[in-house]
Amino acid sequence: MNRSPDFKYKLQSLLIKAGVCTVKVIAAVFLALLKLLKFIASDLLELVKDLGKAGKWLLGSVTESFRERVRVSNKLIRNVKKAKFEDQAAYRDAQLRFLGSFLFGEGGLFYTAFNYILPIVCAAFLVGVVRYGSGLEYGIAVEYNGKEIGIISAEADFEKAEREVQQRISYSDKEEQVDLDAKFSLRIINENDHFVSATQLADEMLAASDESLSNAWGVYIDGSFVGAVRDCEKIKEALMENLLSYQVSFVVKDLDYVNDIEYVEGIFLDSSIMSEDEMIKLLTSAKVKQSVYVVQQGESEVSICLKTGMTFDEFDELNKNVNTIVPGQIVKVLDKESYLPIQYTRELELTSFIDYETIEVETSSLNLGIRSILQKGEPGEKVSKVEITFVDGVERSRKTIESHVTKQPIVQQIGIGTYTAQPDHPDTVWFGSPLTGSGQFGWPVEGGWISDTFISDRNHMGLDIAADQGKCIYAAEEGMVVSAGWNSGGYGNVVMIDHMNGYQTVYGHMCYVEAVEGQYVSKGQLIGFVGSTGDSTGPHCHFEVRYQGVYQNPANYLNTAAPVTTDKKAENTNN
Repeated sequence: MNRSPDFKYKLQSLLIKAGVCTVKVIAAVFLALLKLLKFIASDLLELVKDLGKAGKWLLGSVTESFRERVRVSNKLIRNVKKAKFEDQAAYRDAQLRFLGSFLFGEGGLFYTAFNYILPIVCAAFLVGVVRYGSGLEYGIAVEYNGKEIGIISAEADFEKAEREVQQRISYSDKEEQVDLDAKFSLRIINENDHFVSATQLADEMLAASDESLSNAWGVYIDGSFVGAVRDCEKIKEALMENLLSYQVSFVVKDLDYVNDIEYVEGIFLDSSIMSEDEMIKLLTSAKVKQSVYVVQQGESEVSICLKTGMTFDEFDELNKNVNTIVPGQIVKVLDKESYLPIQYTRELELTSFIDYETIEVETSSLNLGIRSILQKGEPGEKVSKVEITFVDGVERSRKTIESHVTKQPIVQQIGIGTYTAQPDHPDTVWFGSPLTGSGQFGWPVEGGWISDTFISDRNHMGLDIAADQGKCIYAAEEGMVVSAGWNSGGYGNVVMIDHMNGYQTVYGHMCYVEAVEGQYVSKGQLIGFVGSTGDSTGPHCHFEVRYQGVYQNPANYLNTAAPVTTDKKAENTNN
């Protein structure tokens, strides 16, 4: 389309103004950058000038005393030269004044040396003192009952020793408390001093007290003092024998006591020392108490007894009114509490199930609106090697060492029907009654009704499904099209499908064939249209079912009355 000259002129004017505006913006930015650089350069120049002035002042301050010394020396030299022409005494006095001023005067040799050398000497002395002090070793001297009993590296060591003493004296029958107050002082460690541990300090504190003491072996369970004995070897042998005689009915490993047992030699109160037999009886003792247990899924009376270490008689005695065991139920059990519990581990191979997934898939093998199980789900199996820890025969924990799947789970498939071909009305297909066949094949026509049955009065080899001309004809089941087109034997335009399982279906008298020979079709796929070709008196679909070449009654394979599935293994989801 043509544009007016006025429009072109306005467009050119607008472009020129835009160009001028752009140039102005660029020029303004360039000038702003130049001003910024000028401002920075002027500030840098001022900074250099100030630094120069400061350096000049610093140099003048440093050299002022030297220049003053030079002026004084020049004046004294002139006085010496002047006195030389006078008498001998004046000349000697001038020389002495010059020498004295040079050596001892302000700005002289000794004065200058004192000002410069003394700070260096002081700094060197300070460095030496620091190095000497850092090379010394310090410690905290502990004084108890007026006597230094040891040197520790931190006050926490004394607190630990104090707790140790408190544990030992807790067995004393005396009512008055032992005074544990001590004094601390920091001092340099010499070659005769040595640090003591918390246990050694506790021994020294007890030795410095007025209590009756003896050398013995302290028995500690998980760091807590239990008592002292004269001979710890007898205790060790008894505890080892107790382990070796522990009864288990299967192969175990890592059989040992749960608690950490420690024997410490030291000074202990006489009242805390026990006989070896008393200590063995205490350490190997056990008590049984009653508690409750919540039944878990899959557990029975047998598994609960195995888990808690009870006998069946003990369980029945405690739970007389319990008839059945169900998950979530509370039952009574016996818990054994040993003074020193024994633990062990056992390795087992356990088989567990893997839940299967459920998915929904759309399928033309089911009529629209029908849900049915196409593939029943099956749980998988997994074999795991587990390490179970038992304490006093009762399971406390388990850890999986390794596992591998021996059977993969099978996904359960729920079919959602998409097949839409249905008769005009289910009640019209068979003389007022719906078809109730297996449902292996779907209704093949869009609408329609049965106008002639199988065999009937003329040896009819199929069903005639009457419908309006041009109505769609669908594959009743998936398969391979083995014939498609004109048939001179009376079928007219016909399609034959081989379902690859011994069955074949035939669709005759079509007005137009959509499928082609060799094509693989799915259930519900369009294969042609209702017509009246061949030996036909009106528009209909002649539908046949053959099994291994033998004609079958199609009514036995069609179902318009209830939800159906083509999978013989499939089950209804309501089952």
